[in-house]
Amino acid sequence: MATTLLLEGLTKRFGSVVAVEDLTATVHPGRVTGFLGPNGAGKTTTLRMLLGLVRPTSGTATFNGKAYDELVAPVREVGTLLEATGFHPGRTARDHLRVLTTAAGLAASRPDEVLDQVGLSGDAQRKVGGFSLGMRQRLGLAAALLGDPPVLVLDEPANGLDPQGIRWLRSFLRELADQGRTVLVSSHVLPEVEQTADDVLVLAAGRLLRSGTLAELQSEGGGGTTVRTPDGERLVELLTEAGLPGRWLGPHEILVQASPAAVGELAAANGVVLHRLAETAGGLEDVFLALTGQGRP
Repeated sequence: MATTLLLEGLTKRFGSVVAVEDLTATVHPGRVTGFLGPNGAGKTTTLRMLLGLVRPTSGTATFNGKAYDELVAPVREVGTLLEATGFHPGRTARDHLRVLTTAAGLAASRPDEVLDQVGLSGDAQRKVGGFSLGMRQRLGLAAALLGDPPVLVLDEPANGLDPQGIRWLRSFLRELADQGRTVLVSSHVLPEVEQTADDVLVLAAGRLLRSGTLAELQSEGGGGTTVRTPDGERLVELLTEAGLPGRWLGPHEILVQASPAAVGELAAANGVVLHRLAETAGGLEDVFLALTGQGRP
């Protein structure tokens, strides 16, 4: 059965610190939803509330109307990967999964089946203590898949993967969503999210800044000209006076809603040195940096 994740007014305070505030969002089945935000935005706290590991101060997080601790067989309903840790270093990959399989009352064939799914069949008899971070990530994904759940909640699953592994993960998540599963992926690797996600949630300082389809957010990035200059403040003043909107992408980089010719002529006429002047199509990264304020110097 398809499962919808619903966050309603989700709030968590740790003393005087507000980690997540009034978060309301829907994560749909059959789609990969990217959960984005800078470090400290509240992403992991949100996921831990969703999975019953942290009690919300207020609000709810449910799977088809049920909180995680109300699910009859959570391993069969929600697969999770929060950290690629918790493995006994002296235990083989297969034995690690066998322990989890026995505890959950799953078929004895599942460890080998999921090891094959994540590309670890050849390492089934290796001790986990000798695994790289990327291999541990794959093993964590295998554990999440043991119950063949309709929902996957994954926190930074690309962490530690090499380029080949990232490409594999991209197609793997797409395949899971195409099977009708609900896939929620926390990530800070924006180019990868842009190639994987259908929908995006952007969080900063515990508050949801934007939610929508990837295409909708990409369109907000617009296009224009990317300018790199050591005299950014002066150029911004000139652009503002000329009625040319722009926003910071980095300490010395600005995205201007104008043609390269218009920007270049304005800079030349006022003696502003430019180190880069390039036409750009915009995209998710521009929107993310503008929303979170990370582009400001």
